Amino acid sequence: SREWLIAALLCCPLALIMYLGLFTLPAVLVACSCGVTAAIAATVLTLWDAPGQMPVQGLGGRAAAVVPGVLAVLAFVMGVAWIDTVATEVVGVLTFVAGLAGLPSGVMGLTLLAWGSSLGDFFGNRAMAKAGHGSTAITACFAAPLFNMLISLALGFSNYFHKIGSSSVKVRLTPEVALGCMFLMGYNTATICIGRLCGQRLPPWFAYFARVWYGLYFVLAVFSGFYSSSLS
Repeated sequence: SREWLIAALLCCPLALIMYLGLFTLPAVLVACSCGVTAAIAATVLTLWDAPGQMPVQGLGGRAAAVVPGVLAVLAFVMGVAWIDTVATEVVGVLTFVAGLAGLPSGVMGLTLLAWGSSLGDFFGNRAMAKAGHGSTAITACFAAPLFNMLISLALGFSNYFHKIGSSSVKVRLTPEVALGCMFLMGYNTATICIGRLCGQRLPPWFAYFARVWYGLYFVLAVFSGFYSSSLS
């Protein structure tokens, strides 16, 4: 609605500087000025919009084509900021629960955290596959983890280095991670080989193979996590 749009534009700059950790007096003044200016502009530009109409469509012309795209980009940026904030809190809660229950952090990561972060992809890719967009669903299945490994992990390390004032951090290849890499490479190889052998198609029984493969990985990873925890 028009009221929510104005409120969002008023608060977005202040929310962004809080997310970025730039909560200083000059930054707050600049953010408040930008927010008030954007809210006033939205109030004026949406005066001619009919109820339920897209923002600034009442004006017509180039503004009606450009403004919705700008608002969509702003909504995407704010969505990423909220998701990152919520994800950080979820990780903290899971770490706390793991400590109380005596569960290894690796086991919590491959169960609750992995399932929670994958629910959006699970339902979205499943819906695309049901709608007949098999190639799109398969591409998304591989593109999302690739984005997480290349972009999310890189940004996470960059923020961590900036926070601790260091340029390196010691990491350890745990048995659960090594096992996951082996199973992922095996699954990707099986997908390529079976697809090539079946004329660029995946047969119906491949779905059962994928479930069994994940079940085997899950059992072995949980066992490995508890075993490593008992040794330490």
